[in-house]
Parts: sequence; C-alpha cells; structure tokens
Amino acid sequence: MTRTLYKMAAFAVLMGAMALPVHAQLSAERGAISIDSDKLEVFDDKNQAIFTGQVDAIQDDARLRADKLDVRFENTGTDANAGAQLGSSWGDVKTLIATGNVFYVTPKQVAKAEKAVYDVVKDQVIMTGNVVVTQGKNVIRGDKLILQISTGRAVFDATQSDGATSGRVRAAFFPAKKADATPDE
Repeated sequence: MTRTLYKMAAFAVLMGAMALPVHAQLSAERGAISIDSDKLEVFDDKNQAIFTGQVDAIQDDARLRADKLDVRFENTGTDANAGAQLGSSWGDVKTLIATGNVFYVTPKQVAKAEKAVYDVVKDQVIMTGNVVVTQGKNVIRGDKLILQISTGRAVFDATQSDGATSGRVRAAFFPAKKADATPDE
C-alpha cells in the first residue's frame, strides 16, 4: 500500500511538473527540456527537483549530462502545504545546477567541467573546474567559463572557485582546410 501511494505521489509530481511552462534554455531555440536519470528526488516545499545518476537533459539540439542535476523552480505563491497538488507552487525553472562529470554538448561544441550553474534570469551558464571546450580540433582550457546563452559570448578565466589561479587559459586553434581550388578557365 505504501509503495502504491509513493508511486501515485511521484506520478502526480511528474505530471504537475510537465504541465508547467519551462523557459529555461540549454539551446537558443527555447524548446521543452526532457530530463532522464536513475533517480528523482522532489522537495515540493523548496520548489526543487534533484536528478541523480547518469542525468541526461535535452533541449532541442543541446544536451547537458552530469552525475547530478539540481533544478530549482520559481515559487508561484501557492502554499504547497495547504492541501494543494504536489508541484502546484512551482513556476518556471530559475536555476539548473549540474555537478560531477558535466558535459554540455551542442552541434558545434562540447564543453566539459566539474560543475555548471545555469541562471535563467542572467541567461548564462558558469562552468567551473577543469573546463575544456572543443570545437572540431580547436581546444580551450581554463578553470572557469562564463557563457551567455542568447548571444554566444564566452569568457574563459584561469581563476579557480577558491580564488587561486591555476595558471593560464590555454587555447589551440587549427585552420580550417580549404577545398582544393580549381583555376578559372
């Protein structure tokens, strides 16, 4: 009986969460975000959902993979403890915090880090801890990357989360191969 109630509660939370408008963006297209994981823990009173174990979040052509993904929602003002349906006080996603083996993959780039924090209001992702970004053969390494999602602006830094510097930002860029030109006749 308890297991059945738990499953029903979990189903209600998931259904409530799916019905919410989610304006977070992993990609510039702003489609729906689909999240898969081994485990989901919901804290209704905190407007928080924590996905753990092989987390895979996909939005349009962008993918975020991590060991753990903490999703925090805005509070709509509805009192979750007043007998309302689970998830009824949840609004839009306000923050995504990915930790452990973080990979952010788009058709053009792959970024790897120990932690990534996406702030919806600021429209930015801050990746920290051994950040490596590749685009084709090109590689950039640093301890911190600030990525403005909508503009594509990226700032790399060699400053670690504790304020110490690990050295320098390192980059290697390779020229694109030009197609064999044929002389005009």
